[in-house]
Amino acid sequence: RDLMEIYSLIGVIYERMGDLDNALPYYSKSLSLAQDLGDTRMQAVALNNIAGIYKNKNELDKALGYYEESLRLTTDEKEKAITYTNIAVIYYKKGDYQKALEYFQKVIETSERQGDYHTASIVKISSGDAYRRMKDYKKAEKYLLEGLEGVKKVGDKYWEATAYARLSLLYKNQGNKAKAQEYFIRAYQLYISIGAKDSAEGILYEFFLTK
Repeated sequence: RDLMEIYSLIGVIYERMGDLDNALPYYSKSLSLAQDLGDTRMQAVALNNIAGIYKNKNELDKALGYYEESLRLTTDEKEKAITYTNIAVIYYKKGDYQKALEYFQKVIETSERQGDYHTASIVKISSGDAYRRMKDYKKAEKYLLEGLEGVKKVGDKYWEATAYARLSLLYKNQGNKAKAQEYFIRAYQLYISIGAKDSAEGILYEFFLTK
């Protein structure tokens, strides 16, 4: 059992160093020992970690398979919400926004049942952007504004700025240049004020160089 935990931690260290190729075998060793021990919780954790490696390597179908296997072994609602989020992100990256929204909705419902309205609000922002990409602008605005209100209540400036950024793109897509510019400026200035320079540069690129 100690060795299982150590393998997992070594995998985490390699992953945080960006060395995915060395992280993967340690996560696999941890998974093998968890299976030998009949520890379903650690199996789920190891499967999630392996899935994360494949996601970072952009091997999305492999990542999805491991996340789904992890989900089948997970009983804790909070841990399920994390895996739902990971699966939603995979579908989002694959461009399957409808499937992404199914899993985002599971996260919202689970988080709200747990009283975690902060997470629910963040996922509403992600849902709003998925609806935007599907050109369902009415639902996109609804979810983005609800998410914005929720993150503002807890003082999460990063996600507040992200909501402004997504709203700026929504209004740009709708041809509302004045509102698009207004929310772009809010997003850019807030990102800069909190030191999120990469995100500020990202919204500059998205706003001016994408359709």
